[in-house]
Amino acid sequence: MKKFFAVQMSLLILVSVSFAGMLYYTDIYEKTQGGIVEVLCLSCIKLYPMTSTDFTFETGTGAPHPDFILDSLKEGPVFLHYSEDACAACDIMFPSLLEFLKVKPEKDKSYHTVTTFEDQPVPYYYIYLDDEATSEEWLSTFAIYDKDHIHGLPMFSVVTINYAHSGIIEPYYTTLYGAFKDNNKQRIDFFSELMEEAFVLYNENLPGFIK
Repeated sequence: MKKFFAVQMSLLILVSVSFAGMLYYTDIYEKTQGGIVEVLCLSCIKLYPMTSTDFTFETGTGAPHPDFILDSLKEGPVFLHYSEDACAACDIMFPSLLEFLKVKPEKDKSYHTVTTFEDQPVPYYYIYLDDEATSEEWLSTFAIYDKDHIHGLPMFSVVTINYAHSGIIEPYYTTLYGAFKDNNKQRIDFFSELMEEAFVLYNENLPGFIK
């Protein structure tokens, strides 16, 4: 009996040490917490989608706009599309965005291209938070453009330019959250109106932005 108990205790200690070592030497816990716990799937918690198209100069964290966004703005308004694994609302919105912008990202791979809207260039970034190949600079924008501090997915940001109180032309953006509208056509119409507004601002202010 004592021998059996000793074997049980040995196995328990072995399993405990192995688990602790896994947490210490790998990033499994960090990825699990960051990818599943910390980022909310808006459809899973049934949060009403945020579809306010108010633009702002202030980033969600107060951090400056990343260099790759500033460089991309020289081509046209930037469209940022955020997604992750196990997100039902992301799956709902994915085909609508592909049809709207005529892009072809893989569902689980971050992706960049320059597409067009009404024959005008649009730098498009599909940022998949669970893709290990996604750069830290791209991942940082998830917080930078989370203007309403929802920290939920899916999330869509459109960055254009406008004349700021500082007296210079600066990035000016809006962010939308969740799965909204009832079908692809309604979503495409919604995004079309948003991009039209972004291009009006962009074309008015481009001469003062690129010198």
